[in-house]
Amino acid sequence: MARYIKKFGRIGFALGPSEERGFAMWAGYDIVGVDEDLSRHGLIKVDDWSDQKLSEVGVTEFIRVGPDDRELYSKIGIGRGDEGRDETVPHHD
Repeated sequence: MARYIKKFGRIGFALGPSEERGFAMWAGYDIVGVDEDLSRHGLIKVDDWSDQKLSEVGVTEFIRVGPDDRELYSKIGIGRGDEGRDETVPHHD
């Protein structure tokens, strides 16, 4: 299992000038059975980041992503195969 963060941009509603219309949000994930470079999916591996460095981007908790959680894999942008394996993400069982 490895820890990753992903940046989601433009969260929010347009309430003011364009620079106030949204903000970026980072989310943290503990992806079970994966320990690879997932930068092609917009995920940054942060196993070696300190709590202070994580807090600088606003990540204080990590969501556990199980190997069969196809819905969450889809939400974070990692496609899963029909057999519960990803064609692009190697798994270590």
